[in-house]
Amino acid sequence: MMEKPVVVGACIEDSFISAGLVNLESRELVQDSLRRKRINPSGSKDDIIAAWSGVLKDVMSVPGFSSGKVGIGIPGPVDYEEGIYHTLDKDRYGNLENHNIKQLLSEQTGISRENIKLINDAASFFHGEVFGGAVRGYKKSFGLTLGVGLGSARYDNGVLEDANLWRMPFADGVAEDYLSVKWLVNRFKALSGIEVLDLVEMKRYAPDPRVQQVFDEFAHNLASFLLEIIKTEKPEVVLIGGHMESSNKYFFDKVKETVLLNGVKVPIMRAILGEKASVIGAASTWFNEGKLHV
Repeated sequence: MMEKPVVVGACIEDSFISAGLVNLESRELVQDSLRRKRINPSGSKDDIIAAWSGVLKDVMSVPGFSSGKVGIGIPGPVDYEEGIYHTLDKDRYGNLENHNIKQLLSEQTGISRENIKLINDAASFFHGEVFGGAVRGYKKSFGLTLGVGLGSARYDNGVLEDANLWRMPFADGVAEDYLSVKWLVNRFKALSGIEVLDLVEMKRYAPDPRVQQVFDEFAHNLASFLLEIIKTEKPEVVLIGGHMESSNKYFFDKVKETVLLNGVKVPIMRAILGEKASVIGAASTWFNEGKLHV
């Protein structure tokens, strides 16, 4: 175990950064250390790095930080080892393209490049739930994050890795085409003729039975996907989290029921740490140098 187990954990999303101090011995956030700030993902390189660094330095100033180590969850594709940023979407931090994030953050925060670890954001969420959340104690588990995109990660006997199954062939496309917020809002429009920006707006029409119909179809898609994943990955448990957690009541029980009706008894569990999961998970990459022996 590390001699100084308090490190900074951070998670970068499409338009936010969350960060806090994490005690790797207790596997919890240090009280009152969590910070969250909105970021303009279309901003200049200097503006983005300054905003991220400002939040990290704020957290580093909280009493108790002495390890000098930082773990950050960030959406891919990124060269996580070297720190080079790439993006498939110019509106999502596109001005960082081909720049070394580790180097830029090191210059702004004073933390050495060697003490900055980068990890995929979906894997970061799952790291947190494995390290100190819903699936702590299981030897082999699989995690999904549902939101703007589809994230996936696997944990097997101390080693966690990005499963990268968003592009797995599914129906007439790939999994992310059917298991994302975009599919839900597009399907609702197809059924109702009503165009909505996101799930919050869509759920305002909830008395309309077409809202539940869309979620039922989504549940069918997700259950079909999980049945294939469970068949190939053979996990002890499957964990589901991400930004769609607030919509669980519309589809989660239906997914569990469908999986069970297909004769599969692997537990399907909800994430329990919320936004803290990714922060704790990013920090936990420093626990036994990135291997989680839990």
